[in-house]
Amino acid sequence: MEHINPGHWTRSLLAGSGLNDWWISSLTILIDLAVLIAASLLADFITRRIVIGLIHRAVKRSKATWDDHFFKEKVFQALVHIMPTLIIRGFLPVVFEDVPGLIVPLQTILSIFLVYQVVILINRAARAGSHIVEELDAFKDKPVRTVLSVVQFLTWFIGVLAVVSALTHTPLASILGALAGATAIFILIFQDAINGLLANFQIVLYDLIKKGDWITFDKFGVDGDVVSIDLTTVKIKNFDNTISSVPAKAFVTDSFINWRGMRLAQVRRIKRNLVIDLESVAFVNDEVLAEFKKIERVRPYLTAREREISAHNAEFGVDKSHPVNGRHMTNLGVFRAYALAYLEEHPSISNVHTLMVRQLPVTGQGIPLEVYCFANTIIWPEYESIASDLFDHLIAAAPSFGLNLFQAPTAASVRGGALPLE
Repeated sequence: MEHINPGHWTRSLLAGSGLNDWWISSLTILIDLAVLIAASLLADFITRRIVIGLIHRAVKRSKATWDDHFFKEKVFQALVHIMPTLIIRGFLPVVFEDVPGLIVPLQTILSIFLVYQVVILINRAARAGSHIVEELDAFKDKPVRTVLSVVQFLTWFIGVLAVVSALTHTPLASILGALAGATAIFILIFQDAINGLLANFQIVLYDLIKKGDWITFDKFGVDGDVVSIDLTTVKIKNFDNTISSVPAKAFVTDSFINWRGMRLAQVRRIKRNLVIDLESVAFVNDEVLAEFKKIERVRPYLTAREREISAHNAEFGVDKSHPVNGRHMTNLGVFRAYALAYLEEHPSISNVHTLMVRQLPVTGQGIPLEVYCFANTIIWPEYESIASDLFDHLIAAAPSFGLNLFQAPTAASVRGGALPLE
């Protein structure tokens, strides 16, 4: 203390006060420190009153919304509060020039406080950013809050490491390097829990499943509703009232069906087919056409189709002596039109969603005729009843169009063919 610069203005001011040298030296340092703190607080006050006031007025005039969120979360205020800390920390070596033993401890304390302020600033900026992202249409159904939580956790984690670095005077990079080695061992020991945690995060981030979703996971024999999503497993209550536990990682790496879209749309798809015997498919002649016109559902179709085909054949002078010349209707085509008209009239079938009757590639059993439509219910018994009623009717109606449905031969049919009754 006795080595303090004799020419210091504070020491010169206190020289005539009658105090001994120790008190003069101590008061010199305290006064310098008080002046430094007062100057820093004055700078903070001026910045808050003037700069923040100007920013506030600019935010009010601006049509953008992002600055409103930053101002509401006090991001600018947190940024301003860093200034006094930086000023005090920067001038500590000047104030305590003659007491160097105090410089390092005080700088360490201020470094820790500075780390705290930076962490608060980043977290406030992250919250403001999350509000901005949530207002975007592309992110309205995304787990923005989950990402925010991760960012805040990482910020505090790195902040704690920075405090340890300041206390031990060890470079942060060295601490991270040592932590990386320890992390490798940690991951090796707890890899299942970590994989489950990461999978759980991806499930939430990409909105793969939610509690209450109906999922079908053939690999694990699962077909039921999600009852819980835990750290490493997802529990599903199957429709037979059994409970299945599936690793959370499987929902990220494997393929499964989530029926949530069906529940949201309140319709369920019917996609089934009838197999038509190839030998029963034939052209429609005038006699058959007259018979088909008695069927009300296809009468408008037959009239329009007959007019179109007749015009085409007349235009090209088609020789009608053979049925393969020109264009002709087939009983299978008329049956397709009938099935489509029946679906369009059905009160339990949605006319808003895709509705069609189509042929699939020919197989060894015959021609698959697929019915593709959506029932106006997702209640399982009602859905099955609607689908069954549809195919009951179509199966019964097929012979009216001269069509035979394929089925594998039975023992009775084989015996009947091999041993005809006399």
